Amino acid sequence: MNDQIPTHARVVIIGGGIIGCSTAYHLVELGWKDVMLLERKRISSGTSWAAAGLLGQLWSTSSLTKLAKYGADLYSGLEEKTGQPTGYQRHGSLRVAKTEARKSEFLRALGMARAFGIKMEEISLDEAKKLFPVMRTDDLVGAWYQVDDGVTNPEDTTQALAKGARMGGAKIFENTAVLGIELTNNAISAVKTEKGTISCEYIVNCAGMWGREIGKMAGVSIPLIAAEHMHMTTEPVEGVYKGMPYLRDMDGLIYIKEEMGGLLMGGFEPVAKTWGMNGIPDNFEYTQLDEDWDQMEQFIHNAILRVPAFAEAGVSNLTTVPESFTPDTTFMLGEAPGVKNFFVACGMNSVGITSAGGAGKALAQWISQGYPEEDLWPVDVRRFNKWQNNINYIEERVRMEAVENIYADHWPFKQPVSSRNVLCSPIHDSLKNLGACFGVASGWERANWFAPKGVEPVYEYSWGRQNWFKYSAVEHMNIRENVGIYDLTSMGNYLVQGKDAKSVLQKICANNVSVPVGKVVYTQLLNERGGIEADVTVTKMEENKFFVITAAATTVRDFDWIARHIPEDADAVITDVTASYTMLGVMGPRSRDLLLKITDADLSNEAFPFATARPISVGHAEAFAVRMSFVGELGWELYIPTHLTQGIFDALMEAGKEFDAKLCGLHAIDSLRLEKGYRHWSSDITPDTTPFEAGLGFAVKMNKDNFIGKSALIKQKKAGLKKKLVIFTIDDAEPLIL
Repeated sequence: MNDQIPTHARVVIIGGGIIGCSTAYHLVELGWKDVMLLERKRISSGTSWAAAGLLGQLWSTSSLTKLAKYGADLYSGLEEKTGQPTGYQRHGSLRVAKTEARKSEFLRALGMARAFGIKMEEISLDEAKKLFPVMRTDDLVGAWYQVDDGVTNPEDTTQALAKGARMGGAKIFENTAVLGIELTNNAISAVKTEKGTISCEYIVNCAGMWGREIGKMAGVSIPLIAAEHMHMTTEPVEGVYKGMPYLRDMDGLIYIKEEMGGLLMGGFEPVAKTWGMNGIPDNFEYTQLDEDWDQMEQFIHNAILRVPAFAEAGVSNLTTVPESFTPDTTFMLGEAPGVKNFFVACGMNSVGITSAGGAGKALAQWISQGYPEEDLWPVDVRRFNKWQNNINYIEERVRMEAVENIYADHWPFKQPVSSRNVLCSPIHDSLKNLGACFGVASGWERANWFAPKGVEPVYEYSWGRQNWFKYSAVEHMNIRENVGIYDLTSMGNYLVQGKDAKSVLQKICANNVSVPVGKVVYTQLLNERGGIEADVTVTKMEENKFFVITAAATTVRDFDWIARHIPEDADAVITDVTASYTMLGVMGPRSRDLLLKITDADLSNEAFPFATARPISVGHAEAFAVRMSFVGELGWELYIPTHLTQGIFDALMEAGKEFDAKLCGLHAIDSLRLEKGYRHWSSDITPDTTPFEAGLGFAVKMNKDNFIGKSALIKQKKAGLKKKLVIFTIDDAEPLIL
């Protein structure tokens, strides 16, 4: 190995685990020659080497499933291409259900598998027993078989990817620790190592459980922490055969696979053991942590229930290693907000081997062409706020539930229970006292529904109609037929200001924002392919001052998108003012009547038409009133200076008594917007959807001067649509579409 470090590389990948090696492999596959990978110790010596090597292909979205399928296909051909054995075997997988709830979850997974092109079938318990002869089945209610799932040897596969990268021209330097990162004008310019400084255009953070510290070097938030993960192997067990599918008993929180005639078993516990809170030792390399048989006991107990042979089998090894986990049990991918050309692929939540092939490919495409081929919002690093990098926040969430969530019941509308009440609206306590049941979105505590007197405001999860359904229906109908009040302070608010603000927004927005002061414009922000990157409203507050509103979940992402598209020489600046305002919605046919009780403003259609905005007096204070609605009824959004919120809220509630106004939660808002047919970014529209395909052509002004995505829309209009978003109804009201 040549230890002489070059002084320049086009792209530097930090971390020689399977993710870093996959990224290097795919960059050279795309023709990149000046690729360098730096590994602090030896390739695969962090956590990749100790993984169980399970390759499941079914994910929660079509795009992530495609990446997993690609990874499995990639691994199957690596040995032939590189000459490096990988241990890849495609013997399928079994998943079993012990409860009716888990059966419902897997039946829905079966429907997803069919939609995504995954071979999955429900099989009888007798058939499952034949595939996995040592399994007990008398306490099960169902079994499912995925024929194309497989296993691979993690270290060998990592070495094969590294070899393929070298064959393509990538340079890999082991025993080379990164000490710092240099930026120039908020863009990557160099990496400092113990062997010298390397100037570069791109950095890819694939550092695993070191990823958070690498992020800090560039001023980037990477919220992850390590937790212990353990699996044990047994001596040979009678009835176990080579080529046996691996088993997931998620009700038992365990997985089991054949290993040298014996069994390998590991799991994901309800209360995990976080690790490395005081830093990771410098000499960490192929390191195993101390055995903890007390922690392992819960898995052994469940393993014996599922495979009685575990009670008598001799244990040959217990492997305990730390792995990185994120607060939402989903890995992070993509270009980090605020720093140009700093890419991230880490926080793999024990699915690094499964994810590495597709993630490396997606990231290489993203770096090479400026965008990924698939919609990767579920794993986008920009879904996190900067404050979520707080170590206490991450540690509590990972320890209390992030690890368990891999195998815990994946209920609809499931809410976290740890690291709560960090980001709250000014009227949070008032809403709590009035029966609010809170959920979390992008760290925000939001009232999802309100419990009537005598009902405890807590979720009772199920795959049918949950306990809140009937209460949310009342809220829904009150807005539809009367008047409701809701708190959407979590909405992201920006100010775009400067003498070039209008021209900048005209370039970014598909709709025309060259409008009179007080006009509200609904618009999409498009990419060069015509796809929808954001769905926002833009209000002209003053001649050179615009108020941009977006969703809570995309606040960081959309801010970053706008900021990156403001030219360096433009007199325009974007400021996140979300914390400066509370947003209260007053919606419904009688919303005007309610507001007129506490304002002297003229709210008539003539004086205050739809899609207009202006300051008005409300109660004893003032709010910026926007006549827009995401629920499809007459109403106003009141943007209230944070310190004035409580008084205006109290005035609204007092005036609302006359009209039987009800507090409404986010579940009702969502059902109302669905009823109206309003689109929601990520659920209905994505970067792969154009406004024409989404039925949003009315929000595009094709006669406007050139805007981002216009040329693609012209081509699409000329060629005609090949797909279109439509709304449909179901005659039978009983089934729930989740």
